[in-house]
Formats: sequence, C-alpha cells, structure tokens
Amino acid sequence: MAIHNITDSALLVKKSRRTIQRYIANGKLTMVRDTLGKPQIDTTELIRVFSSLSKVSQKIIAKKSQNVAGKLSKKNNTINLTPDELEDIITRAVEKALSKAIPLLIEHKNTVPKPEPIIATAPVVHKKRKPIVPINRPSIAKNKERKNGYAAAFGLPNVITEVIHLQIMKLHGEGLTSRQIEKEVSVSLPSIQRTINVST
Repeated sequence: MAIHNITDSALLVKKSRRTIQRYIANGKLTMVRDTLGKPQIDTTELIRVFSSLSKVSQKIIAKKSQNVAGKLSKKNNTINLTPDELEDIITRAVEKALSKAIPLLIEHKNTVPKPEPIIATAPVVHKKRKPIVPINRPSIAKNKERKNGYAAAFGLPNVITEVIHLQIMKLHGEGLTSRQIEKEVSVSLPSIQRTINVST
C-alpha cells in the first residue's frame, strides 16, 4: 500500500490534521519517518484505525501523486557529456557571444560623443580675511603672591624678609610704636603689627 503524509492522511479519513497528530501522540496510529524526518502513515494503518477511506480524497491524492511523479521525471533528465564535448560547447558559445558583442562595442565607441575641452576661466579671487587679533582682557583671577620661605615659615606677611623682621623686632624692643617703626622701615602698618603679634 501507499504511504501518505499527515495532510493526505487527514484528507483520506476526513479528519483534521490535529486529530491525526493526536492519534499518533496517543499511540493509536503508528507512523514512520521518511529520509527528511517527516512523519508518514501507511494506508493499511489508516484503514485499521478508521475502517474506510474517502473515495473522493483517494482520487485527489492519486492526481497529486501523478503530478509529483511527472515533476520528478523531468528533474532527473540529464545529459551525459564527456569533458571534450563540454569544452567544445562552451567554446562555441563564447565565440558566438563575442562575434555579436564586438561589433556592438565598436559601434558604441564610434557613436559616443567626444568630451568638450575644458576652457580655462578667470581665476577665482578669494577674499582676504582680516587677521584675528586676540583680545587682551585683564585676568579675572588675581595672581596670588608667592610666599617667600622665611615669611611662610613664621606665618608672617609676604613682604617681610628675615632682615626686615629682625629690624622690626629690634625697634619694637627699643620701645618704638608701630607708627614709628613704619617711618623707619618701608613696610605697611598692618604688616608691622602682624609681625609684632606673631613674634611676641
């Protein structure tokens, strides 16, 4: 008997594909797999489970299988050629194609218009740009005065050097006031007062 796929089997017994699949899953209907792994069901198995087959469906499936057989026979038509025969066929085909193509290429070459020569025009004058002048702006951040090592070590104002410090302390030791020391030393009054406060 013949072997059918699930769709054809369902058509033969007038059931849905899902019903056939359910019967296979429950073990009521046995199936085999073809070389591609697709499930196939034998006609005798369908008759065993469902008792009879639809005659209309049998005719449809018969026509379908004839069409498939016809397609297969057309696909299997092959021509066996020796390598020399094949080479001869290819050579003749190439010669024929070239014999048609070469005259067309020559004709095309003769009909293509020649490009017009490029005529020099007046040179393009570019506008000169004005040089960009950087804007001198005063610095926003004030430069911090660098502390000299001596003043930093004793926590004194930056203007106070070791010599000035000793001079201020000597004059202060003699009993002069800050205003009097300011006249003797060229340092501001607040710097003198701070120096005296830090040193005493």
